[in-house]
Amino acid sequence: MVATLVLGLGLAACGTSGRTLRDPKPGATAPARKNTGSTTPANTNLNGSSTTAGAQINSTAFTLSTSAWKSGQSIPKPYTCDGVNTSPPFTISGVPAGTSELVFVVSNQSVANQTQWLLAGIGPATASIPQGGVPSGAIQITNSSGTPRWSGPCPTSGTNTYEFALYALSSPSGLTTSSTFADVNAAIAKSTSASVISGNYAR
Repeated sequence: MVATLVLGLGLAACGTSGRTLRDPKPGATAPARKNTGSTTPANTNLNGSSTTAGAQINSTAFTLSTSAWKSGQSIPKPYTCDGVNTSPPFTISGVPAGTSELVFVVSNQSVANQTQWLLAGIGPATASIPQGGVPSGAIQITNSSGTPRWSGPCPTSGTNTYEFALYALSSPSGLTTSSTFADVNAAIAKSTSASVISGNYAR
């Protein structure tokens, strides 16, 4: 009698939620689990097509940052065509294991096909991109202004938004100083991870 009472109390304790488990319907699958640490960078508008088709942020540890402004805020005048037009400083951290190369794309999200800076051949151990310079061994590819260098924000009017996207590739991109926008698109579409910050500039 005592054993029966104890068993009855145990069953009552397990059923206090008021819910009844049901068998899944035939063929049913569990819902996909959300990756809360993943986002997709916006288009960089290279060559009029998406440049982030294969790019994913797999870990929030991979970080691109700058001390010049906070992401999403105004880009200081010295880095624009209204100032000395020098490239900003950037810090890189948490590069994913197995990365062979980093590619950096700076683009104007307010104007289709406008790129400000294209860097490839950045070594995975690189910790920073110096102000007014490029990392050792990196190459600069011709941007939409027709020059292989930094071209600072220079909107004709109003406020434009600029994206700074760093892509991690698991194999060499094969990009060279004579590569085209399409070549850059193809390379970053194969990236395994990316980190993105943004900035605005108004005239």
